[in-house]
Amino acid sequence: MKKKDLLINTNGYILSLLEKILDANVQIKGIENIPKNNPRIFVANHFTRTEAMLVPYTMYNLTGKKVGVIADDSLFKTYFGDFLSNLGAMKKSDPLRNNHIIGDLVTSCKDWMVFPEGRMVKAKDIEKIGKHFCVKIDGTCQRIYTGASYFALLSQALRQDYFNHKIKNFKKFQRKYFINDCSEINENDTMIVPINISYSKIRNGRNFLIDMVEKLIDNIGKNFKEELEIETNIVLNSKIIIQVLEPISTKQLLQAYQNEPNHSKTISAIRYETTHNFMNTIYQSLTINFDHIFILVLFLYPKKRINIKVFKRLIYLVINKLRNRNYFLDDDIDKDLIYLISYEKYEQYEEVLKIAIDDDILYDANDEYIINKQKLLASYTHHTIRIKNILKVILNEVLVNEKVVKITKDYVENSEDKINKKIVKLLIKQQKDSYLKSYMKFKEFADVKNIDIGENKYLDLETSDTCIITVHGFSSSPKEVEQLSIYLHSNGFAVYSPRLDGHGTSPEDLKNKKWEDWYKSVSQTITIASIKYKKVFIIGFSTGGLLSLLSANKIYHEFTAIVCINAALNLKDIRVKTLLPAVSFWNEIVKLFNSNEYSKDYIENNSENPKVNYDKFYVDSIKQLSILMDKTRQKLINVTQPCLIIQAKDDPIVNASSAYEIFEKISSKDKELVITEDNKHIIINTDGKEELFEIILKFIKKNLYPQFLH
Repeated sequence: MKKKDLLINTNGYILSLLEKILDANVQIKGIENIPKNNPRIFVANHFTRTEAMLVPYTMYNLTGKKVGVIADDSLFKTYFGDFLSNLGAMKKSDPLRNNHIIGDLVTSCKDWMVFPEGRMVKAKDIEKIGKHFCVKIDGTCQRIYTGASYFALLSQALRQDYFNHKIKNFKKFQRKYFINDCSEINENDTMIVPINISYSKIRNGRNFLIDMVEKLIDNIGKNFKEELEIETNIVLNSKIIIQVLEPISTKQLLQAYQNEPNHSKTISAIRYETTHNFMNTIYQSLTINFDHIFILVLFLYPKKRINIKVFKRLIYLVINKLRNRNYFLDDDIDKDLIYLISYEKYEQYEEVLKIAIDDDILYDANDEYIINKQKLLASYTHHTIRIKNILKVILNEVLVNEKVVKITKDYVENSEDKINKKIVKLLIKQQKDSYLKSYMKFKEFADVKNIDIGENKYLDLETSDTCIITVHGFSSSPKEVEQLSIYLHSNGFAVYSPRLDGHGTSPEDLKNKKWEDWYKSVSQTITIASIKYKKVFIIGFSTGGLLSLLSANKIYHEFTAIVCINAALNLKDIRVKTLLPAVSFWNEIVKLFNSNEYSKDYIENNSENPKVNYDKFYVDSIKQLSILMDKTRQKLINVTQPCLIIQAKDDPIVNASSAYEIFEKISSKDKELVITEDNKHIIINTDGKEELFEIILKFIKKNLYPQFLH
């Protein structure tokens, strides 16, 4: 109902469209910081025209109270003029605007929104002169306006005068501040509510909305066209994050001056400091996204050339450091972040990288980038910088946050060797922390494994330049591949055995995990191994075999070869092929009758190795395994590395057709297929395992020392 009331007497089509767009793209945080019963004046940074509508509209929907805003006169000549008027906006040129604002704050009839920067800061170029901030417009520094502090402080001073019976002519007071007879003076103090408005991501370029407007409007001016391009791209492609910060009580600000009879003198004494403090809070509360760290690392890097791997690892380190501090981070900043450093295409990185290369800020030179800081720092006019150099705008925004700059600078000044060591240490810690967190969560469960079962294993060997990664199977743990790992380690290789996320603790830990979570566990270990060793082999058992084959998508020169053992591409297990669909069907039936207590979301597992494997499979987990099978099958053609495929002829779990399908579909020129006479699934732990281990060792040596094997 509130939205409907707000849109009365407006162009319905335009505002209906606007409503859908804003609701789809706005993320509001810190709602608990909005005072409930106080008069409120919201203060925020200013980057787009949309904000003059966006923030008041959003606050109205949260509080039910209209929010006035001072808007440029030109906005009232557009389709949005009626919308702004209904919100309670006033023209910048209105001679009585200040009196209206103070009256609204005294009575709390309406909240207000003020942008102390005074105008859109398109370059986001903020400078601190002494204690106070200024915004740079075309090279000219303009101090932040203190009007918001003035309105807030004066409204509170007048309120205190009213309740202290110091207003001698109340009728005159009412007329001056447009206070109606029915309006009561709100006894609660005026609160200044700082807001940071951040965008993830800011992009330029044409889109269908620009094409549509150009067809409807002739002779679009350059300035309007620039704003149209940026703001339509924000609406279509960006996430708009409104971070509501801790409110400031004007009553407390005035407390030290309660005996001062002259309001003008009091307010003059504190308005500048008040404005500086809340603007500092706003600037330091930027919601940091991936683009910020990408461009900040480039800017602060002390050399002209940067190794691509080192660049990615620096970004990873900085983001992880910020994650563990009290910074406002975009929810997507570390989504799938391990892919950034584990030799695959990472969408957020590729997107901003393209901008940097297109704008000649970066040049690709094989395994390095050449940084053109002159291009990055190139200045353009107020109305062209967002089109000509969007990464400079993003850089300017984050440079105001001194703490983030300091953290990033500390990292970029490290040597390549030190950066690599920090990455290894961090990834190992992340793996250990992840396991400990899972174990502690399920340690009281009756079916939880012993704590040593699920630990990630790192068998380093300083005399070796080769690391072999052994990956366990579904519902198991690194303990499953321990005997193979020890054998390989005793033959002169470092061996790492990662715990796949959700494994090695309790079946409930695996219940809500995705196949991507398992793949990320392997990706972490691959990254560690590739940094510490010159050659990397991946040996995967069962589901680990699928993950090993899928890892062939990673492009890094250390990747030497793959071994997959009983890779679970096609299952023979009757429970999965027949019982699982039946369980799923039964669960759907009981849900129809609201009888969830009769549903069953798992099937029993009689494992060959009950000390290591889970005793039940959750239906959701097996569905993820099924998805992994399909994903691996689609990617088999990408496998080009030497590959050894081992399959037990009478495996009770995995159909032997899996091995033949893998052998036929991979693109490896050097590939071997070995079929054993075993009738067990976990052949790496059977009595005949020594022969199997020797086959694997021979394959490894052949790919390490081909000159000695014929």
